[in-house]
Amino acid sequence: MKKREGYFRTEISRLFHNKGFYFSVMGIVMILFLSANDGMGNMGGSVLSSVLLSSYDAGFLAAFSLAAMPYAASFTDDLEYNYAKYLVIRGSYGKYVFSKMLVIFLSSMLAMGIGITCFSMLCSLGLPWADEGMMEYILMYGGYRSFLGQGQYLLWFLLYGMQWGIFAGILSMAAAFLSLFWPNKLLVFSAPVLLYQILIEFGADSFRKISAFDPRVVFDARHNIWDSDLKMLAWAFLLGAAAWLLLGFVGVLQSKRRI
Repeated sequence: MKKREGYFRTEISRLFHNKGFYFSVMGIVMILFLSANDGMGNMGGSVLSSVLLSSYDAGFLAAFSLAAMPYAASFTDDLEYNYAKYLVIRGSYGKYVFSKMLVIFLSSMLAMGIGITCFSMLCSLGLPWADEGMMEYILMYGGYRSFLGQGQYLLWFLLYGMQWGIFAGILSMAAAFLSLFWPNKLLVFSAPVLLYQILIEFGADSFRKISAFDPRVVFDARHNIWDSDLKMLAWAFLLGAAAWLLLGFVGVLQSKRRI
């Protein structure tokens, strides 16, 4: 247990000393501004509209690649500089891979959550927090509606961003796993968008029947199929945990071949 905690502390320390994390957040903010812009310099009628419209635009896919920037390439770096062998000798393959996957997940989730929150704060400098039409829609069908009703807008945007961040974390872990086969950073940063497109294309028919597995529903808080914030967030985290266990397990098997 102490070795596992040691791995985790080491990886977290590397994350927050990594400039890539902060560039990732700024990049996500820029992507959201570009996505919210209608091409004529106009934004939505409110912060809420701007955030929802920007995260619905096709350009939002680039945010998943940016969310992978802080730590998804860490396996590639460790293999390139032979740092992986040193870390495995200190503990085990399992502790090394699972700890790293957890930090990859958390880094992407935080980058997305903070990025969307910062975007909302910047929008609030020139726009009202919410407009009547969008507010009414979220209060009827969306998640975390009690926070909007109480005027706790920043908390709503943070939770909205973190929920998308769970999906970003899953895609980043998948990209990190692929890097154990092909240690190429270009692959790592492009894989989240490619995996998203593959997942949506191949799962489109199934998702229409089972919305609880549609990432565009599960990780987008404008939908609340459970009619319960707790169940909605718990289900998203459960899928994230399942991905962590699966990708961690197969990552251990592949790391034994590579390290």
